[in-house]
Amino acid sequence: MSIHTIEVLVENEPGVLARVSGLFARRAYNIDTLVVGPTSNPEVSKMVIQVNLEGHSLEQVIAQLDKLISVISIEELFDGAKKPVTDTQPDYQN
Repeated sequence: MSIHTIEVLVENEPGVLARVSGLFARRAYNIDTLVVGPTSNPEVSKMVIQVNLEGHSLEQVIAQLDKLISVISIEELFDGAKKPVTDTQPDYQN
């Protein structure tokens, strides 16, 4: 297994952190680090999550995160460089 860093932009509203962390807990995946902070837009927060997962498990987590309504975008970070994750669900919010 290897450590992966995922940057997730979410709506800044109560309960979002609980929903995201609950997603990992339900699948018995451990979050190594979790940092949440504001962005320049007061309606959006940024989460940086480090997980120790491989292959299919990582893809599963990203797909499940993408299904959460409060999630705006997901990017996997590689040595400081961002790689956008292809949406697994259509964006019905717009």
